[in-house]
Amino acid sequence: MIDQDSLGTASANAIRQYLRTAQDYNIQAEDALHAVNIPLGIMDNSVARTSGRAFQNLIHWLIEQTQDPLFGLKSAHYVQPGSYSLVGYMAMNFRTAREALHMVPSYEAIVGDMGVTKIEKYGPHLAMRWVCQYDHPQVRPHMIDNVLGSWLLFARWLADMHDGKPAKVLFEHPQPDEQLLPAYQDIFGCPLEFDANISALIFPEEILDTPLRQPDPVLLSTLEQQASAVMAEIQERHPIVMQTRTLLKTLMDEGLPRREKVAEHLGITERTLQRRLQDAGTGYQQLLDNLRQETAAEWLTTTDLGINDIALKLGFSEARSFHRRFKTWTGVTPGEYRQQHGR
Repeated sequence: MIDQDSLGTASANAIRQYLRTAQDYNIQAEDALHAVNIPLGIMDNSVARTSGRAFQNLIHWLIEQTQDPLFGLKSAHYVQPGSYSLVGYMAMNFRTAREALHMVPSYEAIVGDMGVTKIEKYGPHLAMRWVCQYDHPQVRPHMIDNVLGSWLLFARWLADMHDGKPAKVLFEHPQPDEQLLPAYQDIFGCPLEFDANISALIFPEEILDTPLRQPDPVLLSTLEQQASAVMAEIQERHPIVMQTRTLLKTLMDEGLPRREKVAEHLGITERTLQRRLQDAGTGYQQLLDNLRQETAAEWLTTTDLGINDIALKLGFSEARSFHRRFKTWTGVTPGEYRQQHGR
């Protein structure tokens, strides 16, 4: 079970996009917030952030109330610059899509800790990938639909390309019922792949040179200073466990992260990292082992990676060691786990 702090926080702006969507179902924002104990100050920004766990509970409550499998997708229609807090306003003032895109991973914690954005090669194209941090199985598909749809609609507005579409969109979740697919096509207008290994927008790299509608370098400089200050405050307040776990998850694709590298990314010494984790009731190795277990299960069920390859990527010197450890974690071997869960 993921600990209480591991979902971090979410900004009021991110929450309001879902609350605006709820109005289409005659659900009042006050009722929704009251149901999950989120302060009403979220509505007027007198409360700037809430816990990620509370935000996840809110989305789950809205899904249950609406009983609409398209709730997350429909919420993408209400994206606006303010939905991304300072990050959205910064994006408006870059010269090209390339500059805006490469800014996102550095500042996305301002919007919230709902997921991690990665820019990756995907054959001849690029993938703008989103790794969802939320753990509720009903909430995750709605959040993925929201994020990918919001990204595309906001990018079209930024670049003044209302007919722009990706080469392909990938979704981790299964394909919805056939009658729901037109709603996806209405937003994305391109080939869709469900049950994919990742969730991402796939697009040609040359599209990154598209000029944006209103670049303003002077305003951008001011916004970047504000964003850096907000990021420093967020990092100061965020629980060290959540910070470390998020960073480990981000670095995991590149190989097993070493403690000194994590400490360096966090801007602290190894000794300080270890002490702060101990004060929080855990340790670096415990967090890493927990994440190795989660990642092993994820890769076994969502990718076609060989078991030996998974063992190596997770830092095991040989597959036999991985087999033993995985059986200790789950009671079954990696092969049995893969058979039981679909691949």
